[in-house]
Amino acid sequence: MNGYLGIDVSKGYADFILLSPEKEILENVFQLDDTRDGHDRLRHLLTDLIARHGITQLYCGLESTGGLENNWYGSMVQWMDELPLSVARLNPAGIKKNIQARLERNVTDALSSRYIAEYMIAHGDAIDYEAQDSSFSSFRSLHRHIFLQKKQKTQLVNQAKSLIYSTFPELMKYCKESIPNWVLQLLQKYPSSKKLSKIKASQLIKIPHLDLEKAESLIGEAKNTVAFHGNNATEYLIKSLATQILEKQQYIEECKSVLEQNCQGPEVSLLTTIPGIAKYSAAAIMIEIENIQRFETPKHVVSYFGLHPELKESGDGKSMPRMSKKGRSTMRAILFMCAKSAVIHDDHLKSIYQRHRSNGKGYNQAIGVIMQKLLRITWGVLRNQQEYGATVDQQNQLIHKKNITQDEKNQIDRRRRFQQHDSSAPISKRQSKKRKVHAESQASS
Repeated sequence: MNGYLGIDVSKGYADFILLSPEKEILENVFQLDDTRDGHDRLRHLLTDLIARHGITQLYCGLESTGGLENNWYGSMVQWMDELPLSVARLNPAGIKKNIQARLERNVTDALSSRYIAEYMIAHGDAIDYEAQDSSFSSFRSLHRHIFLQKKQKTQLVNQAKSLIYSTFPELMKYCKESIPNWVLQLLQKYPSSKKLSKIKASQLIKIPHLDLEKAESLIGEAKNTVAFHGNNATEYLIKSLATQILEKQQYIEECKSVLEQNCQGPEVSLLTTIPGIAKYSAAAIMIEIENIQRFETPKHVVSYFGLHPELKESGDGKSMPRMSKKGRSTMRAILFMCAKSAVIHDDHLKSIYQRHRSNGKGYNQAIGVIMQKLLRITWGVLRNQQEYGATVDQQNQLIHKKNITQDEKNQIDRRRRFQQHDSSAPISKRQSKKRKVHAESQASS
């Protein structure tokens, strides 16, 4: 008999419940602490429960909870050599949808462990118990830390811009996106237009990327500014923010360098052959993907990271497809920057981008297409263990285009297998056009 151990992990402890394949309780909810004693007790309990209930295979499932599950997961993986265990990390989204489908209203730690076990019983085919942590998983903490530092830097930049607008609004024309380093260095020395107006251009040109003409222009604007000059406290805050932003930028680059040097392998080297993907991006992508064998097709990996278009079609109505944006946002953030670089440096990807732009898509929409293309290319490169080649991708596009057209025809034919289109049906004008196109394609084939 199989057994199903649902595990709801919390900070410092976990709740467990053991169910039979018929969802009967074999061992009611019990709680253990995430300590050596707690792990040893779990090991003895599992040994006893397997023997007592005659369990031939015990399936254990834990929700992915940002790393809180790692200790329990690691211990049970180690016990697989001596106990009949299969352990899997579960996507919380699937469990949540399963709870909603059952119209359950209450959620507690005790109930959550049961919901997890019931999810494993109901959707066993969708759970991969063979997947193990790859060597890239160990770098996830540093990878997340880098993104956290980037968010903090953005907060500092936004705060600094607000203060610059109040004390020297003429400087804002140089800060449309972020704040350039030369502006930050300027603010460290002269944190207000009042202080800047009292110096000479010869002093200002000591700052990198500031020539005499720009220095004289800045001093002139400072003398004629419309800003309220503020006070010493505002100047101190601007100076402090400028220093923090520069230090934060340097720290982020140091963290990236550490990740590049340590997160290496043949997969990372292969990814750097793809236009727009450098060493850091390649390492970050592999940390997100972990093991490409988890994804059977390019569609699976695209869907996993939320880059697939969501379609809503009912009757004659069909909404504009939009990017799903489900899954980890960190992967989309990486691919966004890679796509911006790729459309500049690769002719093949640039042509795809320009085609979508000419078809009416906006900049971000076209970049979204390139993001998905890069992820599909990544899947092909890693699966086939071959470096990127534009000609291979172009050939695959032609094959895919022919298959899509034929698949659409076959899909309509399957749906209409019991009745051909009836010209007397009271259909809309839009549906009439669709049927006309299908009839013409049938006649030409």
